[in-house]
Amino acid sequence: MASIQPHTGTLGVRLAKHLLRRSSYRYTPTAIDNLAGMSVTNAVNSLFNPYILDMDEPLDFVSGQPFINSGENFSPPEGLEDFEKRRNVTAWWLREAEKNPGIQHRMTFFLHSVFVISTAAVTPYQYFDYLDLLSFYATGNYKILAKKITIDTAMLRYLNGDDNVRESPNENYAREFFELFTIGKGPQIGSGNYTNYTEADIVTAARVLTGWEKTWTRPLGGNEAYRDSDTGITRGRPNFLEHDLDDKTFTSAFNNTTILAAVDEADMFRELDDFVEMIFAQPETAKNICRKLYRYFVHHNITEEIELDIITPLSQTLIGDDYDLEPTIKQLLFSQHFYDQGDGDTTDDVIGGIIKSPMENWIQAATFFNIQVPDPVTEGRDHYLKWYWESVALVLHEGAGMTFFRPENVAGYPAYYQAPGYDKNWFGGSTLITRYKLPEILLRGRRVLAEGDSRAVPLDIVRFIQNSGVVSDPANGAEIVDNLIGYLFAETPLTARRDYLLNEVFLDDLSLINWQFEWQAYENTGNADNVKIPLERLFTALISSQEFQNN
Repeated sequence: MASIQPHTGTLGVRLAKHLLRRSSYRYTPTAIDNLAGMSVTNAVNSLFNPYILDMDEPLDFVSGQPFINSGENFSPPEGLEDFEKRRNVTAWWLREAEKNPGIQHRMTFFLHSVFVISTAAVTPYQYFDYLDLLSFYATGNYKILAKKITIDTAMLRYLNGDDNVRESPNENYAREFFELFTIGKGPQIGSGNYTNYTEADIVTAARVLTGWEKTWTRPLGGNEAYRDSDTGITRGRPNFLEHDLDDKTFTSAFNNTTILAAVDEADMFRELDDFVEMIFAQPETAKNICRKLYRYFVHHNITEEIELDIITPLSQTLIGDDYDLEPTIKQLLFSQHFYDQGDGDTTDDVIGGIIKSPMENWIQAATFFNIQVPDPVTEGRDHYLKWYWESVALVLHEGAGMTFFRPENVAGYPAYYQAPGYDKNWFGGSTLITRYKLPEILLRGRRVLAEGDSRAVPLDIVRFIQNSGVVSDPANGAEIVDNLIGYLFAETPLTARRDYLLNEVFLDDLSLINWQFEWQAYENTGNADNVKIPLERLFTALISSQEFQNN
């Protein structure tokens, strides 16, 4: 049986790699080595240490000034257009994700994959506030976030919440709130009846949510009345004149609960609160959230055994903590099941069992090999535009099938919800080439699949092998291959596979003694020509390998 019981003992390298790949974006040799020496409890707890942003907000590289919460009299500096500023917000978030050694950015993206918006539909300030809100509750209270996101300015704009008025209710947000954000659909047991809720409940929920409008007074310096008291983030505002003034009664799916109509604008917050509390009082809401967490961190395949042994106890923890996420996430990451233990089969598709997203694929390579990118302050255009937008967002993400923070629809990215393929949806005839070109992009500092340089510093693989500490004896060709495989692959490959990478890819049928002579000649002369080619060949094979694609 799958066990939710805690795994005990020291992690070791294999399990440390697994934990880090699944819970953080910063994948470095040092982080792996540090986690490997820890107990499971200490390792997981370390991932929840607070992360202090390296830069509080992005810069406008034309003016050289921050533009979200700064500027004279809180007015944005003259410079980039809004669509360019949105790109800079994306670049800023990605840079911080690379630097964060913990789980916060990973969970922020999880929450984005649930509470989906598309940045194409919002202003850069709404986009930043949306990310700020998700980050604030990344390991915090999911139920409170569900209330806050409902009146978030970006969400109001994206799902037509600001078009939902008394005389003409708009059901878009109410429908997605039930189906995607909270309780989820159960089996359809009748016309318009999805077990957990009905079409009539959607209609009634839309009436609850009437009268909320997006706030345009942003950045700072706008009306303080429209700033959330808990987070300090700009929120939508209530318009009582557009709010439905009748009581709202839901179906038997919610025990025929009646929510009393608000009596003024202030009371609209209470009505919203009552509505969310009603949904989160249903046990199925907690189970649906835990299934999403399970698919994100562990595997897409939720069997009857997993439902009983993992999802149910996780949901009980979530309910018991009134929907605080941290205890539930820790319970999952502590568990024997997460580490492929406790079920008699330690190789049954958990470790290495998820195909990496395009973001995970490049960011793990970039952080492991310490790829240097242009400085955001002194090389702003190259940093924001040439590297993070034109190279990362357009080539490494979009070219690989991930329109980052701009999914095609409100359901999000198919890899996280679309059965039966789930993470296999990352692979397709038009997207594979980008993954296979990643090594060349990093080695050459060029976009490869599009014109122009990436402006990132090309990886000097020779210097990396010599100075990183990953390989203790670079003159030993077998050690180079074994050490890189040991860090980069989820599992140790079969002997035949390892020998292929060593003898045919790296050595190209030369002997180990030949490599030793070549390396010693490089150290004596400084001429890297004869060691660079085989090392680049090995790097290319490893990063484009099937084994590296698996998390």
